[in-house]
Amino acid sequence: MRAARIGIPLAALGAALFIFGGLMHAADTSIPIYFPNSKLIVKAETFNRATYVPIKEIIEFMGVPYTDALALETLTLRSGNSRLLMTKNSALMSYNNQILLLPSPILREEGRWLAPIEFLTIGLTRLTGTEFRYRPGTPRIFADNVDSPELEMNAQTLGPITRLTLRCSVPLKLDLKRDNQRAILAIDRPALDPVRERLDHRDRMVRSIAFDDSDGDAKIILDLTRDVTDMRLTAADNNRVFFLDLLTKKEPVTEAAPPPVPTPAPAAKPDVIPAQRKVRVVVIDPGHGGMDTGAKSASMVEKDFTLVFARKLRTALQTRLGPTVLLTRDSDVALDNEARSAVANNNQANLFISLHAGYSANKLDDGSSVFVMKDNFGQAFTTAAAGGRDQLFLPWYLGYRIHHQASVSAANVLQEELSKAIPGSKFAVRTAPLAVLSSATMPSVLLEIGNFNNPVNAQTLADDGFQKTLADALVNAILRFSQSPQAAN
Repeated sequence: MRAARIGIPLAALGAALFIFGGLMHAADTSIPIYFPNSKLIVKAETFNRATYVPIKEIIEFMGVPYTDALALETLTLRSGNSRLLMTKNSALMSYNNQILLLPSPILREEGRWLAPIEFLTIGLTRLTGTEFRYRPGTPRIFADNVDSPELEMNAQTLGPITRLTLRCSVPLKLDLKRDNQRAILAIDRPALDPVRERLDHRDRMVRSIAFDDSDGDAKIILDLTRDVTDMRLTAADNNRVFFLDLLTKKEPVTEAAPPPVPTPAPAAKPDVIPAQRKVRVVVIDPGHGGMDTGAKSASMVEKDFTLVFARKLRTALQTRLGPTVLLTRDSDVALDNEARSAVANNNQANLFISLHAGYSANKLDDGSSVFVMKDNFGQAFTTAAAGGRDQLFLPWYLGYRIHHQASVSAANVLQEELSKAIPGSKFAVRTAPLAVLSSATMPSVLLEIGNFNNPVNAQTLADDGFQKTLADALVNAILRFSQSPQAAN
């Protein structure tokens, strides 16, 4: 169809975009549209994998005048001297005699005008000046300057406890209720934008965890098992962080029982960390994200590489060692440095690894580095921080000092295992004032791999086999570090 856009008269293109029947229709979905001081719930429909929204319901809510010409099968919207004209079964619209093209045609089904969701940004924004924002695949729309803070959800198994951690940049008020095998966390703030709609986490306490605001009221719904006998909700960071612990009376909650291995052990004897292991929770930070792409090579950008590799490392760790493994981001979203280390701090991680790809103006450079936080960062506060673990008050940006020596130990182990797995490669241990490590209150390192400006390096980093080798080396290093006396309890 894109090829047909070249050299074909407009009338012929319009005819080519008509639909004469045979539409594949999926179930309706309720989608809230959040305006600055109000919200509208609409029934969206899916035709041929395209999401459609009801035009007249939206423009009537916004107070946009229109004319529905049944005989001509056209719908005309007006705003001041501007006019937007659309025709049934056509993907072409006319805005002040300028032709606009939608990815799918306008439909008129049982008296309802339906438009692909892109109509909001392509057509309605031009006509009214109201901007609409949405992420593909998410069931909500934000209009104009609505504040839509991101909500992060993470779940983990901590021995006999399952913990759901929620984080938001603004204070929240939560109300917890249980209805048989479901728990509902009602959130009093509208227009939240969850990083993930649903968590993959499943264990003996919980079957599913999902965010839902299809009725305009934000809530998190947990499908529980019969093992859950009690729930405990705790707030932190001025109600910006919440911990929901699911408990059972079958085991004392004070026991430090090892978490379950989420995937079956391989046929060969697994390298499971022994019961006295000190690294039970690992947080992996895929560097960059969102508008921050990081370094670029000819075939990929750093933010995509770090996320793909972080997911592979998570799988390798869970399969071989069985710790709880969390990612600071599991999608293409932007996070500031403090939010990344907060994921590790709030989830009581025993090890924090930030992943990056290197970049050098010299295309021949191919070295990699394992960074730890520079120990003299914040020298003016050295006296206040000198108490280390026993210090009662420690500036947040000096949190790294509590486990600085353990970070150095972890970096050295990483260097040895990576050099062993990838002969000929250089993995230097370096120090730098890195903000993402400064407030991490556990052993923490930043791994910068290769040189994206080196074509050979870039091609190697994109290779699935190399990434597997790299992940296996990191798992070996984490196993060794977990068994060392320097690992944090």
